[in-house]
Amino acid sequence: MKSFLLIVGLSLAFIYCSTQQASSPGDYPHIKLPEDADPESPIWKDIDLTPKPPVLPKTVDEQLASFQLPPGYKMEPVLTEPQIEQPAAIAFDLQGRMYVLELRSYMLTADADGELEPTSIISRWEDKDQDGKYESGGVFVDSLIFPRFVLPWGENSVLSMESNQDNVYKYTDTDGDGKADLKEFFTGDFGRSGNVEHQQSFLYYGLDNWMYSTYNAFRIRYTPRAILRENTGYNRAQWGVTQDNEGKIWFQGGASGLPSYFQFPIHYGNFEVDDELAEGFKIPWGAPILLEDFQPGMLAVRRPDGSLNEVTGSAGNDVYRGHRLPQAMVGQYFYGEPVARIVRQINPIVTEGITQLHNYYQPYKSEFLKSTDPLFRPVDLTTAPDGTLYITDMYHGIIQEGQWVQKGSYLRTKIEQYQLDKIVGMGRIWRVTYEGIPRDTTMPHMAEKSATALVQDLTHPNGWWRDMAQQTLVLRQDSSVKEALEKMVMQPENLYARYHALWTLEGLNELSADLCLKLFRDENPNMRKM
Repeated sequence: MKSFLLIVGLSLAFIYCSTQQASSPGDYPHIKLPEDADPESPIWKDIDLTPKPPVLPKTVDEQLASFQLPPGYKMEPVLTEPQIEQPAAIAFDLQGRMYVLELRSYMLTADADGELEPTSIISRWEDKDQDGKYESGGVFVDSLIFPRFVLPWGENSVLSMESNQDNVYKYTDTDGDGKADLKEFFTGDFGRSGNVEHQQSFLYYGLDNWMYSTYNAFRIRYTPRAILRENTGYNRAQWGVTQDNEGKIWFQGGASGLPSYFQFPIHYGNFEVDDELAEGFKIPWGAPILLEDFQPGMLAVRRPDGSLNEVTGSAGNDVYRGHRLPQAMVGQYFYGEPVARIVRQINPIVTEGITQLHNYYQPYKSEFLKSTDPLFRPVDLTTAPDGTLYITDMYHGIIQEGQWVQKGSYLRTKIEQYQLDKIVGMGRIWRVTYEGIPRDTTMPHMAEKSATALVQDLTHPNGWWRDMAQQTLVLRQDSSVKEALEKMVMQPENLYARYHALWTLEGLNELSADLCLKLFRDENPNMRKM
């Protein structure tokens, strides 16, 4: 591995404010230790409460200069405020359009005022002029109460569920004006109540044609006659579900700051093993930012640079499966740690069937991506149709729900000191690219494609294309391509295409016993275990 060099040079001047400055130190908040706080306790000991200038938002160009990446990589903005506000996740439909889950009610004040007001939306965006930025779009579904996920479903529909609700609904644009006008029941008994950080989130369509979510100890499946449900192991993940090229589902813990339930498929049980995280894995290596706005207080502060010393939150996972970044990135697991302001690259190493996770940049005490901008909040990672990696940045002041920032708490003290509660209503979507590898500008346009053309898309080098072609074929229930799929399953040249052809047959209810018997004798062990 080449030695890790930072693209952006950084002196040990600890950066925590933007280009603007408050008028004078006399204007800065004078914060006192809460009355019941013990100044000698590990949570409060050595806390710096001297008046500080407020954290202020950077422009997009200023934030670009704050990113630190390995040589050759760079960040590009694809969609930012004011077009979007407080994005939490993105997803692409079969046409290549990007849906953005905008949690517009999230932590607008330190007391979480209005958190469950129906002000959140799902927006839809297109890059019609092919300049790399999504300039065309707007609200697709409005008046939502803290929606938990967005899953594109066919040409003009998405699935979503609101907080404190049990039902998943399908929202459809029936008249082609770009906004959903039809709401239909999809499935029920799906959600859970409680704090918004502890409710079910994400809905992910897997290689096996089942859909997976966080918390729920079951998976669901669409069939033309009914939505099926099957028990699985329970998962305590909070914000993130994805899969690798072999269809194994990966969950992302929230408060733990760690990936979870990745050893074996969750439908066999929630297995965990000792030493599945390499030594030092829980240590984040963020840029030096002296806000010290961490749980659990000063215990979490690394000296002398003031960065986070142990992961305390995470969100939005992705196994990179694209084709427009270096080949060595394929199969690497990425997730955001918005408290540490980092994106971590994980190298999963499998030994005798057991997976151990390694921070790829641990030998250099670094991360794939970090930022000196304290408002950088990476909450979702996504392999895009163009073959690159997209990062959803909520770009927000407070990244902890109100229950844990009540008056008198350590975090509330830090929020007031730096006026973090003033930074709301922003958000940015970024594209990670690599020098000399252009993004793929081919648009999928799968809605117009024949079933035969969709079968060909199962051979695409980008996992997103393969996933979406399979899902589209299964939703169409077009069995005219049965023979083409059976032929592809038996061709050894493209293993991933074989996987998808096999599971497409299964999703069409066209998988024969004879074909399965042949695959049990296949020369490729990975194919035999499918």
